[in-house]
Amino acid sequence: YTCQARQAWYRDEALIKSQRTLSFVGSIDRATAPEEAAAQMRRELGFSVDARRDAPSWAEALRLFIAQTDGLGVLVMVSGVVANNNTRVLDPNEFRGFALADPLAPLVFINGADSKAAQMFTLAHELAHLWLGQSALSNASAEHIGNQATEAWCNQVAAELLVPMQDFRNALDRDESLVYALRRLARHFKVSSLVVLRR
Repeated sequence: YTCQARQAWYRDEALIKSQRTLSFVGSIDRATAPEEAAAQMRRELGFSVDARRDAPSWAEALRLFIAQTDGLGVLVMVSGVVANNNTRVLDPNEFRGFALADPLAPLVFINGADSKAAQMFTLAHELAHLWLGQSALSNASAEHIGNQATEAWCNQVAAELLVPMQDFRNALDRDESLVYALRRLARHFKVSSLVVLRR
């Protein structure tokens, strides 16, 4: 409800300023290949694997991703507690984030109690929902294979956005042990080792 109230304020501001609707909201459907959807998102966001690789930490990479998302006109909120109540921590096992689609004032909420790598995946997943033009409450995680086709599609798009398969193949070293490769590639792409393993 807090997010809906903030979105309403954000929408009113957009109307007062006569802002145009955001063309990317609802611009694709599930018939779009995840690779193409991720490529469109990457272009709109100015999302660069190299910029994330050069970020000194996951937290800095996440800040960059949030700034790029804000720059598109998406209100991104991150909190690990219910409203302002520090004793009511949001459990990442219950939900990781949600998207409230709107052509003028789209909003993404990320559960700040989750790890930075998981927050990165959640933001990518929820953005895929916005590109579909759909509001959604998600248990978006790398290990979660959605029961619904839309959730599975959004997971595929998020994985391709964060770890483009061509870049992933180029970064592989055949002589490297799996344990070392997981750590190195997770650091390179600023994602969890589980996302790397699945790719």
